[in-house]
Amino acid sequence: MMQFQGVAHKTALFFQEKQLSDPALWAKFVDLYRSQPDGENMGWRGEYWGKMMRGGALVYAYTHNSQLYEILTDSVRDMLTVAELDGRVSTYTKDTEFDGWDLWSRKYVLLGCEYYLEICKDEAFKQEIIAFLCNCTDYIMESIGPDKRPITKASRNWLGINSSSILEPIVRLYKLTGRQKYLDFAKYIIDEGGADGINIFELAYENKLYPYQYGVPKAYELISCFEGLLEYYLVTGIEKYKVAVVNFAKAMLESDISIIGCSGITHEMLDHTRTRQTVRYDGVMQETCVTVTWMKFCSRLLELTGESLYADAMEQSFYNAYLGAVNTEDRECAYVKERFPDLAVKATYLPVDSYSPLTWGTRGRVVGGTQLLPDLSYYGCCACIASAGAGVFLRSAITADAEGITVNFFETGTAELNWQGSKVTLSVETNYPADGKVKIRVQSEKPASFTLKVRNPGWSAYPNGYTCHNKVWTDETLELDFPMPITFHYPIHWEEDVLFGNTLVCHKPEEDNCIAVTRGPLVLVADTRLGISAEDTFALTHTAEPCMDRTLGETQCMLKLKFTQKDGTPVCLVDYASAGKDWQSQMAAWLPVR
Repeated sequence: MMQFQGVAHKTALFFQEKQLSDPALWAKFVDLYRSQPDGENMGWRGEYWGKMMRGGALVYAYTHNSQLYEILTDSVRDMLTVAELDGRVSTYTKDTEFDGWDLWSRKYVLLGCEYYLEICKDEAFKQEIIAFLCNCTDYIMESIGPDKRPITKASRNWLGINSSSILEPIVRLYKLTGRQKYLDFAKYIIDEGGADGINIFELAYENKLYPYQYGVPKAYELISCFEGLLEYYLVTGIEKYKVAVVNFAKAMLESDISIIGCSGITHEMLDHTRTRQTVRYDGVMQETCVTVTWMKFCSRLLELTGESLYADAMEQSFYNAYLGAVNTEDRECAYVKERFPDLAVKATYLPVDSYSPLTWGTRGRVVGGTQLLPDLSYYGCCACIASAGAGVFLRSAITADAEGITVNFFETGTAELNWQGSKVTLSVETNYPADGKVKIRVQSEKPASFTLKVRNPGWSAYPNGYTCHNKVWTDETLELDFPMPITFHYPIHWEEDVLFGNTLVCHKPEEDNCIAVTRGPLVLVADTRLGISAEDTFALTHTAEPCMDRTLGETQCMLKLKFTQKDGTPVCLVDYASAGKDWQSQMAAWLPVR
């Protein structure tokens, strides 16, 4: 049991209140499986329910809110009623099925139910759900597989990687049932290679290309396929697949993760983001779906390997791209009504922004994955996936295994764990990430010998990895202090890159004349509400001091620092998560320099 009071805790409660506790929204998403509208436009409305259910289950696992549990349970019961007599569950009609985003959406039905099973308290209901999942999957396997329609041809999008990503829930179903046919189907998906004509798993194993060079660049779907491969490794122990998963993750870190912890400068595509993040692209970038999927993938890699670099990656994403996207000021994006001017589109609140700017830009420009619903309201993919980010971050904050207890993230509050029959309570006091002071009190109801591992953040001056405290614990307190110096980051210069047969546009000279500023895990950015113009250039020194007044517009920011420029004039920067929240002011993480 964990109970925190910091920003991750508040974010989980935000989603619980603003989205997950709305029975009407859940019912609307289930009804899509009755009206089956997606075949008309090869849409993806069918993903909404399962994405949100996965997030709901993760948030409930932290909050243990009884009302939320009842709402989730009622919605799963509702979903079980949409199955046709042959087990078919789809938002596509039979004559349009196995195309577009049909398998992708069915994947999320499976995943939503499987994550709910982790919190379900009713054993009889669990068996009903598992039977439902088996029927859904058996129907798919009647049409997809060896000597049938290839899974990579069950979509006209992205060479079928969206369909192949159903690998993850198939492996999970095997773990639930032990039925060999599901493991065989998972092996079939892997043997098909993930993409039509491209074996993405072999490419990762060979490790000669970066993921953006594989030939199928859609970031979210590609990461999803490797989430499935990781699950397959965990049940089979085939070392080749572990190597492929780790190779893919480390290649992503090296080539395609931005300073705010997301990927994709060209809309939602892998595109060598590390070298392109100062490019002034007119379209949207840094999709929230990618942020959350990357965080979830890193959480599983952290469990798999114990390497702190995956916790570092989660922290980078959470405190910057993820929190920055959370719609705490209740803004509505004008994009959908402008896109459908002849329809009486209903005002719809979404809990997150779908994209995050790196160079000068505004928030709230586009609703990612927009689909109109039958009542002329709308929803989007990022809105449905977002709550899982808070849930998975909190789940990974403090963990226990056979060796001891690990502290990955620092949030004020308590964690009660049972370690070899002894109740151990960790009490954390900190203002992290605004400062680096952390106090951890460890209390055991009886003397217990175990190793307490505490992560040294990758940005800190301490050796990367974990500091291990191995002793007999009764009532001890650790006091940590991670110095948080100001760090300047500069563009990675490059001349030319060939991507999918096209030559990418090189940096313009002015795009190399930028810096980004970090303090600890926080990216510090300019916001026009601070009296800065989007036409300004900067000449910052390393001299900075915290501002006592942390207001930004109508809210409080997490961190505001006043810098001295080389000509002696002051300029304030704020943490990325707080900037641009009014969806009107301009913000920039990469600052033009003089």
